[in-house]
Amino acid sequence: MATTSKRNYNPLIPLLYSKGLLSKQQLCEIPKRTLQHWNQHKNKNYDFDHWASPFIENIEDFKKTYERTYLKKTMQFIVKMSDGYERVLNQIAGNKKTIKENATHIITAIDEILSFSNIKTKRACKFYGVSSDWYYREKRKVNCSLNIFGTCFKQHPNQLTFKETNTIETLVKDPEHSGKTKVTLYYHALRNGLVSCGKSTFSKYAKALGYKKPKKPKIPPRKGVRASRIFEWLHVDITLVPTLDGGMQKVAFVKDNFSKAILHWGSVSEKANSHFITALFQETFEMYDLHNIKQPINILTDGGSENKGEFTTWVNLFNAPPVVTKITARTVDFPLSNSMAESTHSIYKTEFLKGHISRTVKNHSDSLKQFVHYYNHERYPTDLCGLTTMEVIIGKIPDKDYFKEQIFEAKMNRVVANKAFNKCALIR
Repeated sequence: MATTSKRNYNPLIPLLYSKGLLSKQQLCEIPKRTLQHWNQHKNKNYDFDHWASPFIENIEDFKKTYERTYLKKTMQFIVKMSDGYERVLNQIAGNKKTIKENATHIITAIDEILSFSNIKTKRACKFYGVSSDWYYREKRKVNCSLNIFGTCFKQHPNQLTFKETNTIETLVKDPEHSGKTKVTLYYHALRNGLVSCGKSTFSKYAKALGYKKPKKPKIPPRKGVRASRIFEWLHVDITLVPTLDGGMQKVAFVKDNFSKAILHWGSVSEKANSHFITALFQETFEMYDLHNIKQPINILTDGGSENKGEFTTWVNLFNAPPVVTKITARTVDFPLSNSMAESTHSIYKTEFLKGHISRTVKNHSDSLKQFVHYYNHERYPTDLCGLTTMEVIIGKIPDKDYFKEQIFEAKMNRVVANKAFNKCALIR
């Protein structure tokens, strides 16, 4: 007697039957009793039904695609193309940046797919490895020709206003500020109430608006000392500065390490000897009343002859409350460099002189005075958080949160100004 085994149907077949996706020939091969059983469960509610709903809701589209050969082949082609594109995109370092840079082209491509097919937006977005939320967000974006970054002021009210952007552009392109560092321009804008924003934001806009970094000679980084108070470490070094009629001038700056201030300076046409350096420091001690401070003073020099002889004798015989010690940089006993002094020469020649050569010794002397005033009162070193070097010398303490309230208030005002921007191309 022949025996028949109970059929074990694929779990997908009852679903295909309930959605009418089985052909007449296929229905004839299924027993009527089985079909009746499936009909009984056709409209039954199942646990976790929502897990399958995304597939079931689109099953009609799957049916049409399956039944129509040309649609089936087209979809297979598109899927293969999308898979290949996505594999390549995922291998690109920083693919998010790549997608952002090509956002316009991707939006256009998705729009074209949607216009000539029945493909849902979510599926079309997957072809390009983006979400439907990204698609709608990018599609709503408005490119503003008045904005340096092309973003709409009203849609992005937290960005710098049109007025602030123009102010930064004026600062960057003003010949008076040519050669100045971005940090100096940033704190100049903050202290004068021109633009109040974060340093990185200012830097981003300045760069986009044409800021040109002053060209400085490539000097390998050298590890130097860092003071914890003013007058703890004093630096001196000599640099050569040519003049057209007066020949080569020897210039020396006495610099405080903590504040980075130029305490005193001197220039001679003849040889800069130890008498010249000694007189420079004697005048510096008188100017800042350093004879009466209680804490030790270290003077860092290089190994030149001008830093020996009479100067060494003056230091050794120094008769005042502070203990003064002269130290030679980059030696076996003290391997650190005198980079604090050397940096002043670089700033003087590149940021201030910018290749200009004085004609006479008087012109040179006047130029030095202007530089020292600029350096001490108009330049803002990064470490001083918006203070000038002389403000630190007189007792002010660098505070990274000094402009915090000013920046926060400007941020609130910026949102209001951008939302009310009356040159916006958006239809109001």
